[in-house]
Amino acid sequence: MSFRESLDYINSFINYEKQLNKLSYEEKKFFLERMRYLLDLMDNPHSKLKAFHVAGTKGKGSTSAMIFSILKEAGYRVGLYTSPHLQSLRERIASDKGIISQDEFDELVNTAKPFIEKAKKHSVYGAPTFFEILTALAFLYFSIKELDYVVIEVGLGGRLDATNVIRPLLSVITPIGYDHMHVLGDSLDKIAYEKAGIIKENIPVLSAPQKDEAWRVIKSVSLERKAPFYRVDYIYKWKKIDFSLEGQFFLLVDKEKRMEEKIFIPLLGEHQIVNAVTAYGAIDLLRSTLNIDSNVVKKGLAKTEWRGRFQIVSKKPLIVIDGAHNVDAALALRNTIENYVKFERLFLICGLMKDKDANNFLYTLDPLVYSNNFVPLQSHRTRSPEELYSIVSSTNKSINIYDNFNMAIENVSKEASPADLILITGSLYLAGEALDYFYGKLD
Repeated sequence: MSFRESLDYINSFINYEKQLNKLSYEEKKFFLERMRYLLDLMDNPHSKLKAFHVAGTKGKGSTSAMIFSILKEAGYRVGLYTSPHLQSLRERIASDKGIISQDEFDELVNTAKPFIEKAKKHSVYGAPTFFEILTALAFLYFSIKELDYVVIEVGLGGRLDATNVIRPLLSVITPIGYDHMHVLGDSLDKIAYEKAGIIKENIPVLSAPQKDEAWRVIKSVSLERKAPFYRVDYIYKWKKIDFSLEGQFFLLVDKEKRMEEKIFIPLLGEHQIVNAVTAYGAIDLLRSTLNIDSNVVKKGLAKTEWRGRFQIVSKKPLIVIDGAHNVDAALALRNTIENYVKFERLFLICGLMKDKDANNFLYTLDPLVYSNNFVPLQSHRTRSPEELYSIVSSTNKSINIYDNFNMAIENVSKEASPADLILITGSLYLAGEALDYFYGKLD
């Protein structure tokens, strides 16, 4: 098969990512035994991997990218599996050499196809899903490459996620908040229970700072499974000390050892400091195994690449792409703008999915906004620009609707002055469209 044919083949399987607005989280849909059966046909490539497994609501992608960057800087051959992608499906499967190439992806699918076809015929499990196949492909790719370590980001939840077949070196849980509530549960403890599903018997767990309800669940599950558990804000203290549009410095202090480090990360926002401390802690917990000194950790953090998260693509006017798509992320985005950026007027270009809390997302950003500009996303789950218009119609601010992102950015760019801020946010789908516009398509 060609690369396009391989993509078409993978996309022919049921994709719950495209049905999140009407999805229920249950075993008959998210069935780990079906995933295990497919992997067993492939000779269980996941069993050969030394993995960091990362779940959470906020920051799991950034934290995964930071751990990956540290391991890469240490000279290890390392893999990174993340979701969703921004521009190309290939972004989800990467190694220290870069994202998987079209030829490698094609070869990988050709290798796996006989096993996938056999798995489809199982009389009870039925055909694997798009995400299950992609996860299995990532495990197979990392195994073929004989990588030293891999960093695996959970797709949705944790307990029933296809990635949860692995037995990692360390389980990491980033801050838990309210997202996908119709899928994972309508309370923080229910959501935390699904995230804590990645905790394995006797495998250490590192948590970012958590709200009390979430932390109680993580502790309870850890104790039940005899998993040693740690929390970064019980180990470290940190403080932002300087920043520019290129990144920020913070001071990290180990509460017990009285260690003090000045660390730079090329990502803005207080929440990114929390993610960096979590990544630092993940490496620190396994320091005796990894043999990575603090200077290497700092260099790795300084080289972190994570696109679409407060990514600056122009400075006059300042144009920022941010994939924030829930209320907690909108609050973090607003705080970042207020604390890190100077501007005269903020032009918002926004598109949101049907399953997101559009009202509170827009109300969170509204105090900063001068002009609202709404676009549809390239997904059947998109909210219409007209619906977003109706949410903010009473604010007496400029409101425009457009047929697509390209029209919006071209019109807004004409109106904005060099001292203004153009903020593109609301969805990773929109972030991907914006990256296509500014840098060209990947495939």
